[in-house]
Amino acid sequence: MLDLCYLCYKYDMNGIENDLIKKYLAGDEESLEILFRGYFKQIYNFIYRYVGNAADAEDIAQEAFIKVWRNLKKFDERKNFKT
Repeated sequence: MLDLCYLCYKYDMNGIENDLIKKYLAGDEESLEILFRGYFKQIYNFIYRYVGNAADAEDIAQEAFIKVWRNLKKFDERKNFKT
């Protein structure tokens, strides 16, 4: 897992998100963690710029990921995960 996480941080995640989602839906819990780690900082920073409060930004980012997690089964593989 560490090597894949490193790749997520070092390189753009585009292209591996769909594979991670497929693996998670097939039962691989680590895939969701990798997806989360690959995007959390980006999303947190985006939200922080709007709310200006670290705790609120973290809460909102976590809520966003909970929403993603709840709806992964509905994800359309033909679309970009980032959108």
